[in-house]
Amino acid sequence: MFGEINAWYYKGPGGIFPDERAPGFKNVILRPVFPAGLENFRAEHEGPYGTIISGWKRSEGPVMYIVSIPTNSTATLLLKASKVMKDGKEITAGKPLKEREGKEQAFEIELKPGDHLFEIY
Repeated sequence: MFGEINAWYYKGPGGIFPDERAPGFKNVILRPVFPAGLENFRAEHEGPYGTIISGWKRSEGPVMYIVSIPTNSTATLLLKASKVMKDGKEITAGKPLKEREGKEQAFEIELKPGDHLFEIY
């Protein structure tokens, strides 16, 4: 009965979802949410291939977002931001989905197994 309450933590601010096209977390969908008033958050989900981590910390500048994808899995990161940087380099070829009103746009970024650090503006 309370299982979905616990799942809210990794699905809500953590944004960890299974991909319907690759069941069993073979490909992970990441749609993190950065609500105002919350300074940092970290979610973990134990999938069949290992631990999936989605965590972030808000600073004066960008949101620092860290992801860990287990071996034998991949991930699709979906972000709404005006600018996304990985390892100090701006992501421009990360499949910008569509321009929205204002400065924000949606990015779709394919991730391989391992640890990834993003700066989100």
